[in-house]
Amino acid sequence: MSDSPFDPPIPSELTVKLSTLTQEQQAFLAGYLWSESQRRANAATSLNGVSPMAAQKRRITVISASASGNAAGVAKKLVGRLEAESLEVNLVSAGSYKARQLPKEDIVIIATSTQGDGEPPEEGVPLHSYLFGKRAPKLDGLSFAVVALGDSSYPQFCQCGIDFDTKLGELGGTRLLDRVEADVDYQAVTDAWIEKTVAKLTEVAGGNSIALAEQAEEVVVTSAFNKENPFNATLLDSIPLVTEDTGRIVNHVEIDLDGSGLRYQVGDSLGVLTSNAAEVVDEVLELNGLSGDEKIEARQGAINIRHALTFQTDLNQLTPKFISDYASTANSTDLSALVGKKEKLASYQAWTPVIGLMRDYPQELDAQRLFNGLKPLTPRLYSIASSQEEVGEEVHLCVARVDIEHDKKTHSGSASGLLCSRLEEGDEIEVFVEPNPRFRLPQNNDTRIIMIGPGTGIAPFRAFMQQRRAENAQGKNWLFFGNRYFRGDFLYHGDWIEYRDQGLLHEFSLAWSRDGEEKIYVQDKIRENARQFWEWLQKGAHIYVCGDASRMAKDVEKAILDVIKKQGKKDEDDAVEYLNELREANRYQRDVY
Repeated sequence: MSDSPFDPPIPSELTVKLSTLTQEQQAFLAGYLWSESQRRANAATSLNGVSPMAAQKRRITVISASASGNAAGVAKKLVGRLEAESLEVNLVSAGSYKARQLPKEDIVIIATSTQGDGEPPEEGVPLHSYLFGKRAPKLDGLSFAVVALGDSSYPQFCQCGIDFDTKLGELGGTRLLDRVEADVDYQAVTDAWIEKTVAKLTEVAGGNSIALAEQAEEVVVTSAFNKENPFNATLLDSIPLVTEDTGRIVNHVEIDLDGSGLRYQVGDSLGVLTSNAAEVVDEVLELNGLSGDEKIEARQGAINIRHALTFQTDLNQLTPKFISDYASTANSTDLSALVGKKEKLASYQAWTPVIGLMRDYPQELDAQRLFNGLKPLTPRLYSIASSQEEVGEEVHLCVARVDIEHDKKTHSGSASGLLCSRLEEGDEIEVFVEPNPRFRLPQNNDTRIIMIGPGTGIAPFRAFMQQRRAENAQGKNWLFFGNRYFRGDFLYHGDWIEYRDQGLLHEFSLAWSRDGEEKIYVQDKIRENARQFWEWLQKGAHIYVCGDASRMAKDVEKAILDVIKKQGKKDEDDAVEYLNELREANRYQRDVY
């Protein structure tokens, strides 16, 4: 007997097989079968001599708003499938899209990620601002669909996608498909969404519904080494950049790319594939009464739980879902109460590693449940701190080790701990280049640049200076840098003194938050130099911001808007529009995380 309220018209043995699928596998299968049923129905109609009613050809624009390339990859895959259906489709990144074009569009599909506190990725900011501004357009003639990528360990999960989907509807657009939200392990969910979207657009936009059956599988041409096929690079050095009395670890990391053929541009990021420390894995196993040899079904087949915990799961970041599931069997009134208090849960989640939860509220999970609940371990991206014009087959990074103190123990980030502490000279590390076309030096070497990068946000600006020196660029350069202490925290101090002495660094404004009675930050220095800052903008300067998205980037943007309002004699709306115009002209670029 089945618990289902009806008997499905499929063999019982197939029903049993279906019950073994994961949620992601079920999602993909649902989308695939729906798309296949539409294709077969149309094919059968044509074979019987009856031509299906052809939909009028409509124009489709697919917009990707991506932070790390995942949303862009989903958009590109969708476009490939739509082209196979002979649909008229245009793929554009949000950073290259003119927002005021939106009312003229016919069908718009948005694939977006979310960053910071539910904010759009950097390239999606102008479109988001346009839709939520006072001059938002009416979109009565627009049809749309949205797929949202996010990370459920953050409170505002997929918020940017929710924003786009909600606002497009409020402005009069017609929703073609319900919004789909995908977590870090997004591929199965987005593949299912692509299948449904292709079928829907074939129906409404006049595609050739039989073309997919006649097409060979899409051939994806990639470089030799990328995210899916990383290069085994060699660590050359990891050198402290701050003094011991700062109480932190920040290292200059040098990695050898010789033999890889990898090329990067200044502004790009380096992806680092990481793993969890053996002692951390051992403790998780011990706390759950596991030997490590237990077999589980992982994302790519059966493996033992030790391997899964080492290479496939994030043992630093808890998710609200895992805490809630853990609490359901922990027999702890305190933990159950914590789950019911949103703000306290968010704070606990942010400052507690997986081991901390298991120590605080002990219970033993079976291997499969443990694996299923943990967040996938994803590559970490670091802004590149070097130019290949100067360092050749090397790549340099500026890495701050992320430490969480819990239960009188220090727990280090998997990637930052690997690069700063666990690896030794000559050890191998898997890496790939993640291009960032929205963070590029001006094409004209005579153009001025303003660089704002407190803390490790200084990394790409070291690369900028190396590149400008190699190209003998004549444009003036202005650095805004901030940290806690001048003596111990001035990252790459020697390099910046050299750039100044060589006449490459023309202006520098430094902010130290702990050196005096008053805390001074880079945004304070922007306001302090408002007149000169505005003069540089009037002379065509480009602004670059790198670093923390949650607080610093917001505070810096407020300071820039204050300068525009005061020096440019503009009201709030005009100042925001002015800054968005700079954005669209690639004169205001941010690499924030």
